[in-house]
Amino acid sequence: MVDLSEGVAGPYCTKILADFGARVIKVEPPSGDWARGLGPYREDRADPEAGGMFLHLNTNKEGIVVDLESDEGAGLVRDLALKADVLVESFRPGRLRELGLGASDLLGSKPELVVTSVTPFGQTGPYRDFEMTEIVAFAMGGPMNASGVPEREPVKLLGNLVHMQAGNTACTATLGALYLALETGRGQAVDVAVFETQNGSTDRRRYYHLAHQYTGTVSRRAAVVGDARVAPGGRFVAGDGGLVTTGRIWPDHLARMVAVVGDPEVDSLFRRGGAGALAEAGEIANAAIARWVGARTARQAMREAQAGGWPVVVVNDPRSLLSDDHLEVRGFWVSADHPVAGPVVHAGPPWRIGGGGWELHRTAPLLGQDTDRVLAEVVGYGDERVARLRADGVVR
Repeated sequence: MVDLSEGVAGPYCTKILADFGARVIKVEPPSGDWARGLGPYREDRADPEAGGMFLHLNTNKEGIVVDLESDEGAGLVRDLALKADVLVESFRPGRLRELGLGASDLLGSKPELVVTSVTPFGQTGPYRDFEMTEIVAFAMGGPMNASGVPEREPVKLLGNLVHMQAGNTACTATLGALYLALETGRGQAVDVAVFETQNGSTDRRRYYHLAHQYTGTVSRRAAVVGDARVAPGGRFVAGDGGLVTTGRIWPDHLARMVAVVGDPEVDSLFRRGGAGALAEAGEIANAAIARWVGARTARQAMREAQAGGWPVVVVNDPRSLLSDDHLEVRGFWVSADHPVAGPVVHAGPPWRIGGGGWELHRTAPLLGQDTDRVLAEVVGYGDERVARLRADGVVR
């Protein structure tokens, strides 16, 4: 697989495939994938070889550097693509066609190839040449207009959720096209638009749109959620300073909460008036829960509540997640030494297939780390040709 994508969405698509066994050759320009400029960095020292986002998105990939702006560079990538089953790219629509590397050009030479394009707005339409950042994607994909408080500007969710979700969608689409190609010998161009992955995805969007279609409702930012009564449940501070959350305590769970907490006043209220009485006495219930949680560590409270069938959980931060015994037993966190960044803990598989499939066998490549070997092994270039390409600045 050839990975011509940069940033987050395309590289996340190819990361999933690489982590589950695909051979992925990442082709970077001489300046490197712009995601090398994204942090976080250890001790806040920027280093294009050690940015946390790049290290995460490019595990298990081989890395080469090719100057696509040169005729020889474009020809080299064409030779490489014709040796592959899949090519993933994120160039401005039409740019690869200008270089002779468009989907139609490549499919004309190798009909069974799958070419996946992951771009902000897709290969067609009036927005196709528009630029996009994470906040742009979140705003245009909705429902940012309903996020935040009325007195302030609307807000987005933290991080790169939008583009990672688009990469996940691209991975699914690529696999579907690849299986068709393996079955029929017929490849195709896969057009993934980040804008569209947001309009048909989770984070309330699907329901947000359906609600409008059926009721005409347009969600707005609200100062008050519900009827402003104090309801049982919420977030509570444990004896070790950690937080637990009960979420909203559903009627079916109220009896379990009463049994676990063991507070006489709450128990009496529940026996006299049932769930309705507790719903009306949210402050009393929450005070009892707070006392119960405060007498335990956060994880102890979680375990006792869960043993009683009451879904209370710890509010994790990165430190507590890294020491979570459940994730430790399942072997989720995997540490690997990177030649520049040093030891880095990586997240493990997002799913498991028969207990296997996923493996971390390479950290993210240094810029141009595998150029010579890939050109020799995969493309079949001899030493003299590679040396000349390097001397001419076509590869690095």
